[in-house]
Amino acid sequence: MEDNNLVFKGLTVNDIQQEFPDTCAIKSQQIILESHDINVSELDLVNESIDKGWYTPGQGGTMPEYVGNLLEEHGMTVNHFEHATINDIASELAKGHQVIIGVDSGELWKPGHFENMEDFFKLGGADHALIVSGIKVNPLTSEREVILTDPGTGEVAHTYTMDQFEDAWDDSNHFMISSEI
Repeated sequence: MEDNNLVFKGLTVNDIQQEFPDTCAIKSQQIILESHDINVSELDLVNESIDKGWYTPGQGGTMPEYVGNLLEEHGMTVNHFEHATINDIASELAKGHQVIIGVDSGELWKPGHFENMEDFFKLGGADHALIVSGIKVNPLTSEREVILTDPGTGEVAHTYTMDQFEDAWDDSNHFMISSEI
């Protein structure tokens, strides 16, 4: 497996793991800021988000329309995508941009019967934000796979099949932002 952590300049699991249960979008933005040598703590970003009305602790996290605001506040350019595609992600990554998406975390962390029932009855939805670190082709199957950096689990570069990734991402209506300096 290639080293997909290069974009994060050596961050470890302890650097990736979010401190609070509902700060995944804030932590994802903090990871990106840190990767550009913009040093600000997750707690400082939480407080900034509270002050600006972008986040209320314990109320379900950051709403999609506010994801990216912290990046912009700290000098980055953010592009918002509605109903993005895997090709949009690949294009943004190829440009050197960093990508945050919304997913149904259960589809990634605990796939199975319950998640299939949620999909069948169109229940649930996105409840988590994370970073797409890369897309690669599995040399054994020739299938594309997606590499995610997940503040919920602390995983720096976890690989998912395209089907599992798409199933989780679909629950956010393919929400995506990309950022650049």
